[in-house]
Amino acid sequence: MPAAQHLQQTPARLTTVTFDQWREAIDTSFLPLDYSRQTRGGFHCHVSYARFGASAVADMDVDAHRVARESRHVAASDAGFFKIFWQLSGRSRVAQRGNEASLEPGMWSIYDTAQPYSIEMADRCRVLVLLVPQERAFGWRQAATSLGGRALRGEGAARIALSALGAMLHDTCAGHLLDHQGQIVLQDSVVSLMETALQGAGTPLPPALGDGGDAAVARHLGEARMRRLAEFIDAHLHDPALSAQRLAAVLNVSRRTLYNLFRESGQTPHAYILSRRLRQAAARLAGSGDAGRSITEIAFALGFGDAAHFSRVFHERFGMSPTQWRQQNAGGKGGFAATAIATD
Repeated sequence: MPAAQHLQQTPARLTTVTFDQWREAIDTSFLPLDYSRQTRGGFHCHVSYARFGASAVADMDVDAHRVARESRHVAASDAGFFKIFWQLSGRSRVAQRGNEASLEPGMWSIYDTAQPYSIEMADRCRVLVLLVPQERAFGWRQAATSLGGRALRGEGAARIALSALGAMLHDTCAGHLLDHQGQIVLQDSVVSLMETALQGAGTPLPPALGDGGDAAVARHLGEARMRRLAEFIDAHLHDPALSAQRLAAVLNVSRRTLYNLFRESGQTPHAYILSRRLRQAAARLAGSGDAGRSITEIAFALGFGDAAHFSRVFHERFGMSPTQWRQQNAGGKGGFAATAIATD
């Protein structure tokens, strides 16, 4: 099931006065969690919630409590999200992947719902939580691994994203909904802004096509889209159906827009996909990890549907057949292969 189908579809404003009401509201709007608190009696929370594109955002003013996503929740879910958690008032403590940090007002953190995590709110807090399906934010993956459960400063691009989300949430809950195209533009813009914020936090993100991942160009929405495509393509090289149409669907853009994006890098979508497949094939043939697999098996594992076609395009790219390449680089003689792949 696509990740977005796990989220509540309609915007809502909700006030709860019991802990059970709060638990039901979060399980319905977001994802199942474990809940605990140290006090009894009433539990007050006010939530504003809205969907945009395939993502969701909620502004929560809530009493002290703790939530945790345990391994059993992860195992039972077929959807993965990235969450951004902004601390607007009060204090919280977040933990994931062995990292643990305290969040003060103006700070934020990222975490991955496909891994266990916990959040403890020590007193009454106001927070804004963003959920983005992982297939919509491939460029966040490395940052979620290295920065999950860490406190980050809410300035620059992160502050702009927070402001845009707050304005959209206010308007949506007041009945002024963005149309579909507006939602997609907002989603892409927020993903781009947060990629920039994550890069500024010290994590190198996947480079844009045709450049070295210069931090300056990462501020542009077009380059952020190219980074998303680069990582999506690398994650789906095995799929023979990987195509320009599929890439356009990932970005929710037309084929014309997609080709314009690739034109700036000097390639077509098909040429870039083929180049990445050939580079991966060359690396696997030169390495020891796939020594027991035939050339045809490696080709098919990288999305090639015809062994003869693979051999032909491989020879055109590297000046020798796959068999010759494997023989020349067998036994750890990978210096030539590494140079050829790096300069391809």
